[in-house]
Amino acid sequence: MGFFSWLAAGCSFAEKSVDLRTEDHVPVRMTEAAESPQRTVRDWVVETQKQIGGLLPPAKASPLLTADLVGDDGRPVDVFAHFGMGRDALHSILGNFTGLRLTSQAMSKTYHIDNVPPPWPGFTDVWIPIHDGLSLSGRIGFAERDGKIIDAPCIILQPALFGDNGVLRTRSIAKALKDYGYHVLSIESRAHGQTEAKYPDSYSTWGILEADDLLVVSDWAMRQPHVRETGLIGYCWGANIALLTAWHEARQGDDPLVSEHIKPYFASERTDRRRFTAGIIAFSPMIRYEEFMDALETPKSLVDDPVLATIQGMVRDRMVRKKYPNPSGSMRKLIQYEYDRYGVKMPKGTEEGTPIVRILPYKNQDAGDKMEAARMPVLIVQGADDPVGPAQDVADLIAVTANPNVAAIVLPSGGHVGFAGYAKEWYVSLVLNFFDPVRGAAAAARERQSFAGATARHSNRPARPAARLESTVRCAPTPLAHYSSR
Repeated sequence: MGFFSWLAAGCSFAEKSVDLRTEDHVPVRMTEAAESPQRTVRDWVVETQKQIGGLLPPAKASPLLTADLVGDDGRPVDVFAHFGMGRDALHSILGNFTGLRLTSQAMSKTYHIDNVPPPWPGFTDVWIPIHDGLSLSGRIGFAERDGKIIDAPCIILQPALFGDNGVLRTRSIAKALKDYGYHVLSIESRAHGQTEAKYPDSYSTWGILEADDLLVVSDWAMRQPHVRETGLIGYCWGANIALLTAWHEARQGDDPLVSEHIKPYFASERTDRRRFTAGIIAFSPMIRYEEFMDALETPKSLVDDPVLATIQGMVRDRMVRKKYPNPSGSMRKLIQYEYDRYGVKMPKGTEEGTPIVRILPYKNQDAGDKMEAARMPVLIVQGADDPVGPAQDVADLIAVTANPNVAAIVLPSGGHVGFAGYAKEWYVSLVLNFFDPVRGAAAAARERQSFAGATARHSNRPARPAARLESTVRCAPTPLAHYSSR
């Protein structure tokens, strides 16, 4: 893995396993629905950060939450000015040592394609059918109590670019989720891990089909006994796919961004049934990925730009493995090579699929308003010192997103997907609370809708005290109500 592997020899830049313990998490308490009847997911983030913000390391500038990312004039704020950082320094070891260190510690230095990743205690390897010619490799762990599997949400983990179930970061969060009481399914997408090993001719579509695959995965998980609903966590490029999934799950069948030549390749069932109702967290998405690809067109050295040189090394590794001609660090060439082989033929080539995966406009090319379609809680988490996905892009996205189901937080640090190394107690608290069916983001939204409906139905009746969120949920037979006592 280039620069990061080079630094790993005898210093703190090696991949690091962070022990995420459920006892380190701080359970949050939501205000009563009567006091905040219009509470949204954005409000949930504000309330949660008030309660767990003290778990973050001291910093010169405070985190930016959703409303903080947009100025009074409706324009995105200058994120780097707020944190006293220079965008040009993000790729420099001298200018962004902490961000690069945290990024490197969260990255795997090996691929688990030819060899199966080491087993995870309490997890079983499974194959999730997508269509007749493709299944995705996954690892599933069912939460238990007193030796019996419990009814609980299933949280699906989507890997980063060319990531697999050998990544220590994935194993750590999977274990914490399962220990807390969630079922967990960690998948390996097309061209990743054991899916690549079993289906070498099923190439990456860079999000065009992967978001649809996740809907199929969610449906598969919902058919398993004891799964109540699904949630999703994505990292890096997987975070992009997670955001696209939020749109794809709700988009209209005649959406102009989706070419008629691509639709036949979608394997999911078009239905009114909701998926990922527990919510989606996107850690460190590459929101303006096309600009990132522009930068990869010029060869970089470890001295000049260790970040881009490392990514170019990953791209070159893929080209060499697939025996593509003239291996290089160009992601655009890699995408073209993959397109030429994966069989989805479009008159305009790769340009026809790009509108599907574009999140913000690129050179006056439309991205649509994908995030406005999201029906489930969606939370974007970015580090101000992220050297791969600039945090300013998050502000740019929030400034054009009115959907209250979409929230964001930019932290003072964390690098690229390095939040466990930056603030593990905060990180595990955020994740475990977000999906909690009693006090999580989806629960807050459901309580708001329920309260609004009850108010409308009983507006002519005598008022009565509103129940607390915990009490409302405890009235139903939920096996996760024990969370309220933790």
